[in-house]
Formats: sequence, structure tokens, C-alpha cells
Amino acid sequence: MSLSLHRGALGATVLSAAFALSAFKPAYSDNNGGLLHAISSPTDKTVISYNADKSIAKMVTTHAMGDDQYTDVRIPVYQYGKLVKTMSTADEKEQAPALFSSFGYDKKGRIDKISYYEENQVSGYDSLVYDNKGQLAARYFFVIPAGKQTFENHYCQLYTWDQKGNIIQQENMGRGSDNAAFALSSTVDFKYDDKMNSQRSVPGFGYITDLNAVNLSANNIISEVITPANGANAIAKTYVYHYNSRQYPEKVTAKNNNEEVVTELTWE
Repeated sequence: MSLSLHRGALGATVLSAAFALSAFKPAYSDNNGGLLHAISSPTDKTVISYNADKSIAKMVTTHAMGDDQYTDVRIPVYQYGKLVKTMSTADEKEQAPALFSSFGYDKKGRIDKISYYEENQVSGYDSLVYDNKGQLAARYFFVIPAGKQTFENHYCQLYTWDQKGNIIQQENMGRGSDNAAFALSSTVDFKYDDKMNSQRSVPGFGYITDLNAVNLSANNIISEVITPANGANAIAKTYVYHYNSRQYPEKVTAKNNNEEVVTELTWE
């Protein structure tokens, strides 16, 4: 299980319309009202605090890199119950955090644009497209290429959902220029257990962290296979969960070949 708070982590998917429409309402979980409080791995720890309506007030992540460590603080800003932007700082006591992202909505109340900022200027944005069922079908990434003056779209992700509300496949597409056709670079296939993914009960969690299947699908991922389009060997990862009495995952063991990483989750 990964928690990425950085724009560069684009191995991502986007949530279904059902969650998008309710994403910024108070989060009363179906599992006795618990809320995610902390995520801890060997290299990172994230602590989440909440507002009175159970929307996220602040996320503080400490990253360890060898003998060094640094902190990333993410502060959501809401207007009329909707997430409108997030602020970021490397100091939890900083009084003037920088603008990190802002959100645009379509007429149905779904987020259809996420803009990212550097020094208060838009450095890139994601355009989100929904299918006729209201599920997110594609995410297009726009950046200004080196030596260029305008935003271009060279990369997108296409999503396939099952009837249970899980992202079962992500197609990663790329192209050399705005005028070229997209070509498949890799696919990611997911399988799930039948337990509820309780992170979906946290309002805006995926938007504030990273829009990916582990945060946004209805159930919990048990296997993930990345298959390159060029015929290179596929990369497989499995996830084993230990659930508490409320059926929340409190420990996740991720295995990739001989590597094993344990992530612990704490619930309020």
C-alpha cells in the first residue's frame, strides 16, 4: 500500500462518480464510524487530523531517506463543503503554506480538473473525463515541455471498472506530441478481496493524496500486475491484509519477488 503526496507519482486512477458526488460530505463510515488516523511504513509515516464534520483538516507525512528525513504537510481548503484547493509546506508550524493544487468541477458536481502549482503559478494540470455511467474513464496529464511555452498532453490513463466499483485495469498511454496518436505503454491489472476499502469513507482522501486504485476502489487490492507493451517481463505484486474486529485493514504486507514491505494503519 502506498501513500504518495507528490505530483510526480502518476501511477494513478480516479474515483467513481458515486464517490465524487459524496466525497466532500461528512464521512460516516459503514464500519462503526472509524476514520483513518495514521499510515506507517518503514520509510514514511502519515498522520491525519479531522475537522468537526470529519473532513480532513491536515495531513502530516514524515519521509525517512537514510539518515535524513523531511516533512510534507498538506492542508485542504473547503468552500461550501467542497474541496477547492490544497496548501503545502515542509514545516508544520509554517504560517504561510504555499498553494499546491486547486480543483475545478463540472455541472454534475464532479471534479474535472486538478491544477498543480509551483511558486503560485500553474505548472501542470489533469483533465478528468467520465463515461456515460458516471465513472471516470480517462485522466489526461498536461505539462509545459522543456523549451515550449504552452501546455501539451503527452500522457493519459484509461480506466476499466467492474460492477462492484473497483478499478480492474489501467492502461497507460503515451505520445511524442499533441498531434500524434496515443500508443499503449503498459497495462496494470488489479484483483480484489471482498472487504470494504474503508479509505473511501474519508472525504477527499484520494484527491488530497494520490488518485489511485488503492485509495479509490470499493474493495482492497490483493494483486497488481504491470505488463509493458514492449514485451518486457511483467511485474507482479501481491497484498495480504490483517483486519481488525471492525473489518478495517490494520496491517498490509506487500510482496514483490523477494521484497516484502509491511504497512500499518491506525483507525480512530
